Amino acid sequence: MRSKTPSSEPLAPASLAVSLIGAAVALTCSAGSVAPAPAPRSSAPPSAPPAGSATPPISAAPSSAPPPPASDAGVPAGKLLQLPRFYAALAALERGERKAHVRIAWLGDSHTAADYWTHALRRPLQERFGNGGPGFVQLGVEPYRHALVKVGREGKWRREPGSPAGSMKQLDGVFGLGGMRAVPESADARASVELMPKAADGRTRFSLVYRAKPSDRLRISIRGSADAASAGHASGRLVGALRHHDIEADAPATFDLGVSAGAPEVFGAFVESVKPGLVLDTLGINGARAATPLAWNEGEWRAALAARDPALVVLAYGTNEAASTLDGARYQKALEELSQRARAAAPNADCLVVGPPDMATVTGESAPRAVEFDGLAEATAARAGCAYFSAFFGMGGEGSFARWAKEKPPLAAPDRVHLAPSGYERIGKLLAERVLSALPPSAGSP
Repeated sequence: MRSKTPSSEPLAPASLAVSLIGAAVALTCSAGSVAPAPAPRSSAPPSAPPAGSATPPISAAPSSAPPPPASDAGVPAGKLLQLPRFYAALAALERGERKAHVRIAWLGDSHTAADYWTHALRRPLQERFGNGGPGFVQLGVEPYRHALVKVGREGKWRREPGSPAGSMKQLDGVFGLGGMRAVPESADARASVELMPKAADGRTRFSLVYRAKPSDRLRISIRGSADAASAGHASGRLVGALRHHDIEADAPATFDLGVSAGAPEVFGAFVESVKPGLVLDTLGINGARAATPLAWNEGEWRAALAARDPALVVLAYGTNEAASTLDGARYQKALEELSQRARAAAPNADCLVVGPPDMATVTGESAPRAVEFDGLAEATAARAGCAYFSAFFGMGGEGSFARWAKEKPPLAAPDRVHLAPSGYERIGKLLAERVLSALPPSAGSP
């Protein structure tokens, strides 16, 4: 039985540091009727420290039993994700009947942004259904990580908006699909995308997304190739207010971007194999909440998502809301409204809500609002007509964060909020198994 404990105390600060494979990268997790909040317990365990305080290590009761692996604890046995449109698209791709990519648009917070969890789903799907390439890549912004590319940046760039995770309208609200844009501020500003080995399958298309004034000019080239182009005010195809300029090369390849004149705005690039396959766009923002995309220009965001034509939209928010004093009803309202906007932009896509992972108190118990917001996310998904995946129960339910933190090597980070890369890999593998379990074996399977 699910147990939830609302708490009025704030949890860990919305800005937390997590170690990512040998380098310290700052990561932040940060319409309709609303289901009632669960009934509180008679007593709540202490919450994590407030903002600005040091983060003590987790202290959990000793146990002789090893930490349980990621599992569907709390989820009925044999329950499958209801994603009929997505599964039909995958089946058609596998049979060779579909001549276009099957795309997943995964929106979320820092659990998404680091591209560990998302790649744990991307990898097995691409192995079975074809490597469609890395998908969306942010340019000119740091810190940034994508599992399939190395992104370079030189010179001076300005990120807009200054606080991408905000929930209020900023500037003109046009931030593309990734939620931010980069503006060059020096003549030597450059950006590059180097494909990792096997990041794409053969001929690869790089589609730069930008906005330019008549005097602005960008230089686009493939390193080591004669392929080059110039992108300006009226070049490329128009999607909403933004231009998409394509250049192709044989993989492996490195895409180079420079500035010839002015200060054009760069919204990232889509990198895909020309050959149809599975593509997963990682669209996470450190510190984001479900209300973050709602603050962007709705028409432009819908146009950007519609142009991607995803077969599945994943919404993975809740950690930053749970780590604050935000009322649960406001979280549900924002999550449901975001699902409605996504459905309006991509009417042929299925929707999957991913609930927030477990978080721990200083004494090693599950943070009360982490338990609560898992239930709120599940109720909202049901009402919005979306499938639901519980990361909280996937980790093993109450107390799982502390158990994961005690694994050797640890599966969870010392900040009591984020997982270690291996932890994201484990929970992502479980999600991939859930997704694939509803499909018949491939033709080549024994």
